[in-house]
Amino acid sequence: MTRRGLRFGLLGTPVLFGGEPTPGQSPPGHAPRTRDGTPVVPVTSPKLRTLLTVLLLDAGRVVSVEALKDALWGGAPPVSALPSLHNHVARLRRLLGEPGRLLTAPTGYVLRVDDGELDVQVFDAHVSAARSARAEGDWERVRRECRAALGLWRGMPLGGPAPEVGGYALVPRLEEARLLLHEWRYDAELALGDESLADLVPELSALAAEHPLREAYHRQLMLALHRTGRQAEALVVHRDLRARLADELGVEPGQPVREAHVEVLRGSGTRDGASRWVRPAQLPPAPAHFVGRADVREGVARVLSGADATGAVVLSGTAGVGKTALALQVAHNLEERFSGGQLYLNLRATEPGAKPLTTAEALASLLRDLGVCSGDVPEHPDAASALLRSLLAPSRTLLVLDDAVSAAQVRPLLPAGPGCGVLVTSRSPLTALDGAARFPLRPLSDEESAALLRAASGRDGITARHPLVALTGRLPLALRVVAARLAARRALTPDALAARLAGADSRLDLLDHDDLGVRRSLDAAFDALTASEHRTDQDAALVLRHIGALDLPSYDAPSLARLTGVDEARAEAALERLAGVALLEETAYGRFEPYDLVRDYARERAAEPCAHSASGCHFASA
Repeated sequence: MTRRGLRFGLLGTPVLFGGEPTPGQSPPGHAPRTRDGTPVVPVTSPKLRTLLTVLLLDAGRVVSVEALKDALWGGAPPVSALPSLHNHVARLRRLLGEPGRLLTAPTGYVLRVDDGELDVQVFDAHVSAARSARAEGDWERVRRECRAALGLWRGMPLGGPAPEVGGYALVPRLEEARLLLHEWRYDAELALGDESLADLVPELSALAAEHPLREAYHRQLMLALHRTGRQAEALVVHRDLRARLADELGVEPGQPVREAHVEVLRGSGTRDGASRWVRPAQLPPAPAHFVGRADVREGVARVLSGADATGAVVLSGTAGVGKTALALQVAHNLEERFSGGQLYLNLRATEPGAKPLTTAEALASLLRDLGVCSGDVPEHPDAASALLRSLLAPSRTLLVLDDAVSAAQVRPLLPAGPGCGVLVTSRSPLTALDGAARFPLRPLSDEESAALLRAASGRDGITARHPLVALTGRLPLALRVVAARLAARRALTPDALAARLAGADSRLDLLDHDDLGVRRSLDAAFDALTASEHRTDQDAALVLRHIGALDLPSYDAPSLARLTGVDEARAEAALERLAGVALLEETAYGRFEPYDLVRDYARERAAEPCAHSASGCHFASA
């Protein structure tokens, strides 16, 4: 009996497709059939299934008698193995029903299989077509080819054969191809966005549970849930995956999962188009009285409003010089430019009684401000930084990072999107921050100082020549303290207050009012140097004491070393460090001058006992 359209199946238990069963098989009316109605002829004998499998694995090539005996009897063939093999070959020929299909060769047997007759070949052809369509972005064709390939799958390839059958490389390859086809098919479904998207959720849930470390299925499940209005469940999927990867592999999810997480957080891709993006508006109020700095304000605004992205704008200067006030003034003026909102974060480099924020703390704070739940914030700073960049990339958001301690603290917080802007304030110019535009701030001019005093105190008679201008060092913080004192006591005249400042043992006592205080700001900088584990920072704190004791107009490393007996190289490094945190100003190469009120502060510190030496302050041993 000849079978028409005979085909072979190895994507499951080995079977034959086509024709009708031979005598001894299932009756014609009860023969199982494929979806397209093709009869399926089961190979019920285990020995015949093994024989057919081995011949199909080497279709078109001679399979030796010895190899067949090993496969059929596991390497220990009986004495009757050869006649028994001939008997099994004869039975298989009757089952095939096609003369010339199973041929005898001098050393064994050859099974002829034409193109398209083995389901593995058809499967591979669909995989190749799906791969090409995916590369071309033809998602409809990807879906069609994937469905066709997966429709051939009936179970474990080769029916889970015994080791002697072979197929060691084939079975894992086919299994991996099937998993990839599922990935590609669901990518196509998500890309096409049909109304049946909700139907994918149960299938993807099962695959994600079956393959708990395969990130693609979790990513697709997140997107399917999110795009059908189930955002909370999508976030739970991400949270569970991230925890599992961290516990079992010690890694964070890859970039595709992070991008899907961003889509869920931002609310894009939902059916109703509603956005869950949290538009931040965190700027503290702009200073009520702001004067001067016109050139700097214009320069900063020009950089932040430009078409080309810049790493950051850094406003630097000594304590109380008005960095934060200027940053807020500019930021409020640019609110329309940054339609994505404004983020504000105090990095606490010099906040009294507080430690600077760590990178992880800063990233977590910014991500929470953008709507990320605490449980969804990546623990690893690199992953958290990547998530922050992804969230900000499509937006026009301004970040104001106030009171930064170093470039290393700021760098992970920088967005990558060309529409975003970053405004950083710091005592240091953060010269290690590549691409930053820097604007160092100096004390106000006499005229600007007088204008700030008049505006903040309500005393119209204060001019640029008034003694209060010089006694405050023209620092905006000191000027605000003086103005607050004048506003609080209408009977206190500017002249009387100036006399008290001039006659005081330390002006810093009178430059402290309510929550404003110059000494507090300087204390934070000095204490940070003293508490640091770096030798240069500790040396800088000691040099500031020496400066207060010597009370010279300016300093350089050779003269400081000569007058104090300290090492010249370390003295130079300490002077540079003090300039770096804006406690000194380098007026010429190698020559440094304290700011006016810093000089008063240094005198106070010089009068205190030094913890490093009973006989005086000298550099600690290296």
